[in-house]
Amino acid sequence: MATKTVAIITGANQGIGFETAKRLAREYPDYVVIITGRRKEAVEEAAKKLQADGLAVEPLVLDVGSDESIDAAVQAVEAKHGRLDVLINNAGISRYTDPSLPADASAATKARAEMTAVFDTNISGVAAVTDAFLPLMKKSVETNKPKRIVFVSSTLGSMAIKVDPKGPYHHNVARTYTTSKAALNMLAWHYMVDFENDAANWKINCVCPGYCATNLNDNMGADTAENGSIEPVRLATLGPDGETAKFSNRRGPVPW
Repeated sequence: MATKTVAIITGANQGIGFETAKRLAREYPDYVVIITGRRKEAVEEAAKKLQADGLAVEPLVLDVGSDESIDAAVQAVEAKHGRLDVLINNAGISRYTDPSLPADASAATKARAEMTAVFDTNISGVAAVTDAFLPLMKKSVETNKPKRIVFVSSTLGSMAIKVDPKGPYHHNVARTYTTSKAALNMLAWHYMVDFENDAANWKINCVCPGYCATNLNDNMGADTAENGSIEPVRLATLGPDGETAKFSNRRGPVPW
């Protein structure tokens, strides 16, 4: 019996992460897809929905803001599978308001609180998860299949588009979120450079799923989460000849 590809998706109990898990498990039955999230009940409920459709998914609690949770998740994957083949860093938040802040908190205090919370999830959490799972990814033994890491970013994080006065997002005011995604792209580049001399065995890419209607944007997106899963799944299933160190959406390249 052939060994199944082991893939894990952070923040996969809803939105684009959930649709990515569904598409990956449906279109690639030789994959076992581990869907993760912070809340045990939500992750298990999401897994049951996909399992009811006969899809090979497994629930796992993983809070990207907790090192203890990340370490426990790594140990669980290692105990059951012994390795990891695909990592999709999908978990993220767009904004945060600290409920403990007084109404008359200063602008500096409010800005620091929001930046700290968003960066903790979108940057620190991604770095912690990726570093924690890298040893298991190095144990991947799939024949003719590279190890794949996908960073779910956003076109809003493109510096080239932001600085272009005629660009579509030149005046976008989602300062904290867009800055975190620009930082995510730089973080991803560090891993891309780390493995650039072994490009046949490591495919590390950034992806913009599109402006999809999810809880991230109060369901204001113009596209569907289902469509948002198309490019992450493509990148998660690349072969040895696939691209690496690229930024794309389902329509093609995105400028850095």
